[in-house]
Formats: sequence, structure tokens, C-alpha cells
Amino acid sequence: MTYDLLTRDWVPVRIGDVRRQIGLRELFEHAHELTDIEAAPPPGASGLWRVLTVIAARITGLDDMSLSAKAWGERQEAVLEAGYFDSDEADKYFARHAGRFDLFDTDRPWLQDPRLREQCPSSSGVNKLVMFRSAGNNQVWFDHATTLQVRPISANEAVFHLLTQLYYGPSGQCTPRTVGATRGGNSKAGPLRRTISFHPLGRNVFESLVAGIPPAYRYNTGGVDLAPWETDELPNPLGVPPRPSGLGGVLCGRFQHAVLLESSDDGESVADAWITWAWRDREFPAEDPYLVYQQNKEGGFYARQADAGRALWRDFDALILEDAGDDHRRRPAVLVTVEDLRGLLLPVLRVRAFGFDQDGQTRDKEWTTAVTPALLALANETQVARAVSEMRQTAEKTERHLRWALRDVWIAINDPSNGDGRPQRKDISEGPWPAQGSARYWPRAERIFWQRVRERRFDRAADAFLHLALEVYDEVTDSASARPRIKRAVELKRGLIFAARGSRTATGKASKVKERA
Repeated sequence: MTYDLLTRDWVPVRIGDVRRQIGLRELFEHAHELTDIEAAPPPGASGLWRVLTVIAARITGLDDMSLSAKAWGERQEAVLEAGYFDSDEADKYFARHAGRFDLFDTDRPWLQDPRLREQCPSSSGVNKLVMFRSAGNNQVWFDHATTLQVRPISANEAVFHLLTQLYYGPSGQCTPRTVGATRGGNSKAGPLRRTISFHPLGRNVFESLVAGIPPAYRYNTGGVDLAPWETDELPNPLGVPPRPSGLGGVLCGRFQHAVLLESSDDGESVADAWITWAWRDREFPAEDPYLVYQQNKEGGFYARQADAGRALWRDFDALILEDAGDDHRRRPAVLVTVEDLRGLLLPVLRVRAFGFDQDGQTRDKEWTTAVTPALLALANETQVARAVSEMRQTAEKTERHLRWALRDVWIAINDPSNGDGRPQRKDISEGPWPAQGSARYWPRAERIFWQRVRERRFDRAADAFLHLALEVYDEVTDSASARPRIKRAVELKRGLIFAARGSRTATGKASKVKERA
């Protein structure tokens, strides 16, 4: 059976208000006409954009690690000015790797290892491939598929679950695999597990891809710059993982899982799957160009983790400002590069985030996606960017004081001390009010934030968030009894919110920024 990803219709795209599916060859031929790619689930979309970015870099020559920063920037500008991908170059690239994009090829299935049929004593099953399905003793998440009732999935869907496993797969126990005399039944986590990645988003797919190509010269580590479908031989699982080098190595060469899909009889679906470890040896470290990195207490940097409860605007300053916040967050490398597109694309570029809230091993909580307004040009105005960062920090500090106040007032009204002195009971939890307060606070704080960013109005932002916190405090505590004892506790604990004004953030210093801006 064959399922050629170059010609089969599997990538969901949008052209204006029209939605359809196309193959990779048509995608690159008409990228300048496509409004967007609408792939799901978000982790699979995140992986797809990395794959497409490698192909786009090959076609345009922006994968050349020998180019200086100036020469690379000039080439990127020339590609953007052309307005579309060169179809001849695309045809040459796909011809060089003919047969390597077949999902069910016998010898070299795309991004898979055909040796798993012989090296694994049993398959892992389709339910294991689809992360939101129940597998083994796991609880049901989005559907009611069980090990007793396994439903195949269409081939076009399976591609995105394949990508999700390779980029976000779990660590720990997996289907055993025997290579020579070595047998193992555990794997390391995928390179993007628990992370949130940020991708430039232009007016069409062509702009999004070209703006999203990171500068190749930053990734010349001395290794081989090849994506898995570009290699002549399958990797040696007992050897040393290749050193990530170039765009192919960094974006598509760091997988820790080996996967194999088995087609249905008609070749239109995936009926079974193997998922196991890819390497026994430790991999070389590498920084992904679409991730935010923040500093730990020892001074090292690690990728910022995804949090389904944290809205995208709370990371916006890390997209426009280097060394943002108290944790000294570093911007994604790809967004540092787009600053040079001032007259071409920067004013219209947005950022799309793909996040997967997971733990380090097997627990998958929630995936998210969000898009920022077209405000990346603020990166070229350092003082304004710093004011944005200070305003975000002020909003977060105010919310913390709101939660403390709601926690303390809940304890006070449920304790004989009534908040006067030390609590007499030790078994009172913080109660439901802090969570209710946060749920009410953050959506309204986001509206305040974006409005002030668009208007470049950073003076007295602390007062705006303070007034919001007081409103939320009143709304949440309004359900309490009108008895004098409880009203007294509510009024006493309200004062904790005002402690958030102790910082000059987004008031004095930020108001001077407005005058200069």
C-alpha cells in the first residue's frame, strides 16, 4: 500500500473562507495563495510547521550554514520580495527524495522505522498512537475507544498523531524493543514535551514559512544537517545519536521515539502501530528556535513549560524583549531574526503559540493554541517593550495579592478567630474563592493589557489592575453571609490587595516611557 504525502490530500488549509485538504507539493506551489494551515491537534500542527520549515529552507537556500548573518538576511529579504516559492526548486527537492514521503512505504516509511515489526514482540496499538485515547488502564479522555474496541484512524489523521508522538511523546515504559543483544522497554521524552512554541504568522502560508525560518548560521555545530527522510540509511539505535546541526538536525533530527504505522487493507487508514525507544545513548543538547528559555537558580536556561491555565498575553513580553521578567526569559531565536524585516513584513506579523500541558512522563493534561495581535514591531522600541513587561508583571503581582486576600478571608470566616490573630483551626483549606477570583480576573486583565499596549498608554496601569482586583474581590465575596462578623472579615482582608501597589512597576517609571514614546 502507498500513501504519498506529496500528492495525497491530507494537509487542512484555508483559502479565504474556503477550507480543503492538499498534498505537500501543492502546498508549496500555492503557499502564497493559502491563508493558513488549520491542522489539529495543536501538538501535531507544531510538528508539521517544523517539517514544512525545513523543506522551505531547502527550497529557498536559507538552510546554508556558510552564509554570514548579513548575507543570510539579504537572501531572506529577496525570497520575501519574490512573493512565492520557486516551483522548479520545489520539484528538484522532492525529486531528490522521491519515495521518502510515502507513509506506508515498505523500506523507508516517512519518519518511521520499518524494523520494529521484527524487533518488537508485539505492537503498541492505535489507541497508544492517539494520545487522547484510552490505552491500557488509562482513563477515557475525548472518546470511548478502549482496548476491547479499537477503531482504525484515517491516514491523514494518523500523520498528525505520528508527529505528536515524535515531538511530544512520553518518557518511561514503552513497548519493548530488541536490537542485537540489547533489549529495552523504556524511552526518553520527545524534544518538545511539556513546552509551548511560538511561530511567526504572516498574511499567507508563504510569509509564515519564510518568516519562520531560523538563521541557519546559528546551528552550525559540526554535525550532519539532514532530516530523517533525507538520510540514505536508517539510524543505528545502539549508536550515538547524531549531533543536531543545521535546520534539518535541530528541527527534525532529535526524536527519541521510534514509530511504525500499519495500514489497513485498503491503504486509507492506520490499523495498528508500534511505538518504542529510538536510542539507548544520551542525546546531544540543542535549543529549539521556537521556544522561550528562562533562567534557573543555578544560572542555566531551560525551555519554558506549557501551562493550560496561563494565557498567551502573559508571555508576550518574552516575545519582544530579551531578558524579560524576573526569570530572565530569552526570546525564541526565530523572533529575534524577524526584527530585521522592518519594511517588509514585521508590521503585519503575528505570533501563534502551540502548547501541550504535560508532565515529564505519561500524563497529558491539555493542549492549547492562541494568536497575538500584530505587535511584534514593538521589539524595535526597547523602552516601550520594557514598559509592556513591567505592566505584565504588575498584573501578575496584583492577581497574587487578590488570591491571598480571598484565601485569607475564606479561612477567617470559617475560623473562630474571625481573622483576628492566629487561626485557631489548622484544618481549613484555602477554599474555592482564590480559584474563582483568578478565573474572573485574568480575562478582564487581558483586555486591559492589550488595550493599553495598542494605545501605548502605560501610566497608572497598576491602578487599573488594582481596581479590577477590588471588583473581583467584591464579586466573589458577595455570596458570603451579611452577618456583621463575616462582613468585618471581608473588609479587613480587602486591605491585602492594596499591598500590590508597593511596587513602582507600571506607574512612575513606565509613565516616563510614555512621554519618551
